[in-house]
Amino acid sequence: MSKTIIVVGAGISGLATLHYLKKKYAARPEVAILLFEQSAVPGGTIRSVTRGNYLFETGPNGFLDSKPRTLDFVRELDLNGELVKADESAKIRYVALKDTLHAFPAGPSGFFAFKPFSWRDKARVFAEPFIPRGNDPDESVYDFGARRFGKKFADIFLDPLVSGIYGGDARATVLKAAFGRIHELEQRYGSLFKAMMKLRKGGMPKGTLTSFHRGQAQLTDALARRYKNDIRFNQEVKRVTRLPGRFAVTTSVAPYEADELFVCTSAYQAAATVKEMSPVMARELEKIRYSPMAVIGLVFPRSAFASPPKGFGYLISSSEGKEVLGVLFESNIFPGRCGKEEILLRIMVGGARHPDILSKSREALTALALKEVQTTLKTDASPIETFFVQWPRAIPQYDIAYTQAERGLEEELKKWKGLYLVANYRKGVSLNDCIESAYSASQCSYL
Repeated sequence: MSKTIIVVGAGISGLATLHYLKKKYAARPEVAILLFEQSAVPGGTIRSVTRGNYLFETGPNGFLDSKPRTLDFVRELDLNGELVKADESAKIRYVALKDTLHAFPAGPSGFFAFKPFSWRDKARVFAEPFIPRGNDPDESVYDFGARRFGKKFADIFLDPLVSGIYGGDARATVLKAAFGRIHELEQRYGSLFKAMMKLRKGGMPKGTLTSFHRGQAQLTDALARRYKNDIRFNQEVKRVTRLPGRFAVTTSVAPYEADELFVCTSAYQAAATVKEMSPVMARELEKIRYSPMAVIGLVFPRSAFASPPKGFGYLISSSEGKEVLGVLFESNIFPGRCGKEEILLRIMVGGARHPDILSKSREALTALALKEVQTTLKTDASPIETFFVQWPRAIPQYDIAYTQAERGLEEELKKWKGLYLVANYRKGVSLNDCIESAYSASQCSYL
């Protein structure tokens, strides 16, 4: 008897889910697997724009090579030879305070030399082993940092860290949801310093930022080519309803039926898809908020800077009152992103704290990015090339509303056998997280 599995969405979550399902059912010709994508291209926010000798990433610019699942995934796609590691010098990262860059401390000893901290601030950081473990499962990242290390630490390090990863607000982002490993370490060892010492003896896992020679889209493009006969581009899934033992899937082109359904789109798109079938699930999905983001690429001659920027880039604390969240020195991180005598910078603007960027023009946002570069990196030069992309809903926010929605989704999904939600709003926003979630979901398939 023939079986049909439908996957919705050709971002990395959907493409990875398709890959693992095809692998699982390779010896089962009676199982048909189809993926529907509303746009004409794969990848979602993963897009690598090439223009002349420039390569600009509109979304994530890499992944940490510390997860065996992702490395196996890359090998299965015959892309192992295409991997490129971040330059060793790119390990240096900065925080910008009053338009001056300060290197992140490389370790506990580095705090002693960190100029923005007073001796009182440093003493507060090293009092961390004597702070009791927390007991609030919904504690924010900011409150966690202020409790364990002091308010100054939370302001300068954790606040920009959350905006850099999630485009989020550290005061609203729930630690357990966004940084579950840190929450787990505190609960297990009672102190992060104690956890570091324990784990160091057994070998702490490390990772190097990794991408592909032609950018992150090389991965999603490879998936799209491999499964071109199974993907239907320009075909939007309008709605899903339940039939006896099956799902009725209506697309913009034709109706289909499926024994299993993997919805791998954003939360708000998933809500629209399942609303007719499960209003409860749709309401939970609609609770999940997204931060807006504009990503601007600026190329300068190296000679435009008296002291060309070194390292990975810098983040900016919200206490600085800027709409710019940070600047990455892209051409320092990976080779081949621009000419050898040029510098490519990637500037992130917006985030959860600045939803008003959606009302600003491309020109205004680009001017904002240029002003930040000129002020902090000390140049009066204009860029010789510019890239721009705006994501009105870029990154899901792991806040209280999210934790409530996640609990509701877990309960509601129990009622819908064969329905799976696989996306970066569930188990983590990184590429590693998405691939792991796709693998786990595919293993739940029961046909």
